[in-house]
Amino acid sequence: MSLPTRRALLAAPALALAAAAPAAPGLQARASRHGRFYGSALNVDALAADPALLVHIRQECGILVGEYSFKWAELEPQPGVFDYAKAEELMAFAARSGLRMRGHTLIWHEAMPQWLQEQLSPATGETLMRRYIGTVAGHFRGRLAHWDVVNEPMHPEDGPPFGLRDTPWLRALGPGYLDLAFHSCAEADPGALRVLNEFGIDYAIDWQERRRVKLLELLAHLRAHGVPVQAVGMQAHLDAAERALDQKVLERFVADLAGLGLKVIVTELDVRDDGLPADIAVRDAAVAAHARAWLDAVLPNPAVLGVLTWGLSDRHSWLDARFPRRDGLPQRPLPLDAQLRRKPLWAAIAASLEQPPAP
Repeated sequence: MSLPTRRALLAAPALALAAAAPAAPGLQARASRHGRFYGSALNVDALAADPALLVHIRQECGILVGEYSFKWAELEPQPGVFDYAKAEELMAFAARSGLRMRGHTLIWHEAMPQWLQEQLSPATGETLMRRYIGTVAGHFRGRLAHWDVVNEPMHPEDGPPFGLRDTPWLRALGPGYLDLAFHSCAEADPGALRVLNEFGIDYAIDWQERRRVKLLELLAHLRAHGVPVQAVGMQAHLDAAERALDQKVLERFVADLAGLGLKVIVTELDVRDDGLPADIAVRDAAVAAHARAWLDAVLPNPAVLGVLTWGLSDRHSWLDARFPRRDGLPQRPLPLDAQLRRKPLWAAIAASLEQPPAP
């Protein structure tokens, strides 16, 4: 779809957009047959701007995660001034719709308000982290299914212990910042599953193999020292043009995570197509086949709890801005197209979710 057509679609009256959700069971219904869940990221702006999408969110999803509304820069824009309005809008929609919510994310090296970047130091770091997590996780106590407690901490090329990323938190508190974050979350909201969320652990290429090795070392260390990390989020930002998808590598990695006593969640699945030809049928088939191969390697492990995609429809994806296609066409990385029709990727996810876990 061209950009002008997409804008026209989003600007159309709600009545014209509100095509009924399909009668066939949605992805959550299929996932729940084996005790799993399916969900999507949702931007709070869509609650008012895209009512047709919400029909399909209710049809397809069992759990939601806010794209930005639960991040530090949004929740505490000024020191000690907390603003939960956008997060609570999503919470209210989820409650009305019978959906659970994930919290994303407490500690990240991005989405830090400017004041925090200025104040964070070895002298202030512990106090700032304890206060923030205690306040925010305490505010949502008992209302969220999961917290992404620490987001994207790995970058072995930076050189610190365990392959940790050189971030303001690492510089202020050392590797113990992860311990502090998980303990603080456990104290403030003990019922939410505590997740370490990471990307770049999907393919049999050198830099991703280093991340998997170092991540396993880090997690083994945290578990051995009583740090209450309970699950790993595999973001699964995939690339349909990447040929180094090795199912055996993925199976072994998930088994190693499970061997540490951890659960696994696929937290941000989408599939780039900017390396593929313009033809929609070709792109859709390749995206679906790639996702199916990845999911069929990961989902059989009973430690895997469910799958979320980073958006439900192609009309809302970060990939067009981050990885624009050279031909100017919008990418097609998500289960529904821009007209909210189910695509081959939807069918691939459904088929993988319907396979029972290995005994």
